Amino acid sequence: MKILYLLILSLLFSFSGVSQIKRDSSKDYDQKIIGNWMKDYIDMKDGSRIDDPSIDEITASMLIFRKNNIAVVIQGKAAATTPFEIFGDTLLVGKMVMYHIEKLTNYEFVFTQILENIPDYQLRRYHYLATQESSSDYFTRRFITSNLKIQAKGDSVYAFSKYIFPKFKSNKEDAFKGLVFNTFEDVYEQSYDLIESIFNFPEKKKGSFKIAFVISKKGILKDISIKESSDSSYNTRLQQAILQTRKLWIPADIDGKAVDVLFNYEFNYNDKQDENDDGKYFDPTIYQSLLERGDRQIEKKNYIKAIKLYTKCILMKDDAFDALYKRADAYFTLKVEKNACSDWNYLATKGQKKAEDLFLKNCLNR
Repeated sequence: MKILYLLILSLLFSFSGVSQIKRDSSKDYDQKIIGNWMKDYIDMKDGSRIDDPSIDEITASMLIFRKNNIAVVIQGKAAATTPFEIFGDTLLVGKMVMYHIEKLTNYEFVFTQILENIPDYQLRRYHYLATQESSSDYFTRRFITSNLKIQAKGDSVYAFSKYIFPKFKSNKEDAFKGLVFNTFEDVYEQSYDLIESIFNFPEKKKGSFKIAFVISKKGILKDISIKESSDSSYNTRLQQAILQTRKLWIPADIDGKAVDVLFNYEFNYNDKQDENDDGKYFDPTIYQSLLERGDRQIEKKNYIKAIKLYTKCILMKDDAFDALYKRADAYFTLKVEKNACSDWNYLATKGQKKAEDLFLKNCLNR
């Protein structure tokens, strides 16, 4: 009995010693983590890139660590503070969420999700950099000022983006009569689709058009221009289609102050781009917008239209991994397994372990 007692006692002391070592080893982290951290980028624990751009959008743009709590800032808006603790190299946020601290210096903070029985390619890894900026200063510099343009006349105008956009009223003749669209996705989709439907470019004809126009701080549509056109005989028709939206805009504002917003839309009716264009047509805003339009079609179960939109994204750049994953899912839902497997196989050759698993699971025995 005495031997058993001594054994239990020794185990308790051993556990206490390990716990104390972990607690002591976290003291340095406790000091270094205090302050403001701005998001650098996100990847997966195995080094794979994120294949869903929406993940980046919903991830905190800034983390503000104080002595006993953390404030999470997303798109300039601070959420309620949450308590945190550090045990060794484990960061506990609230009571349930845990992260492994891979690196924490005075300048860099890297941490990874801790989830049981989840492979590395599904665990997100977050990279943040130390900053002296406040959350409002950072948001203004990163998302507002970066979208500021100066027009030829010296007037300030902001690029149409997720952070700065006007509202758009529904067309009197459509099913949404009387509605005002006030999210970036809805404003883009409704305005783009309306212009395209009025333009009514011949279905079997190929062509592409790049346009620009401004919605002023008074809600006036102005400065319409055709930047590129494959057939100038259609330019007037396209300008008239844009003009028909002139009564549907409500001006954008920043902190309650109305501002001018510059739109750049591309209407591409080619089956594929010129293989020798060397990516000169790539525009990240257009790419993201096409991707989101595809997502909206998936929500509506319009898989064929979604596939066409994702294909446009894939033709815009070689590493459109997010669009490839989404297109493969759409093909698989439509039971066009051959095309889905082709997309997964291509992604696997690019080092995407998730795609490799999907290919092995769904395609190997076909």
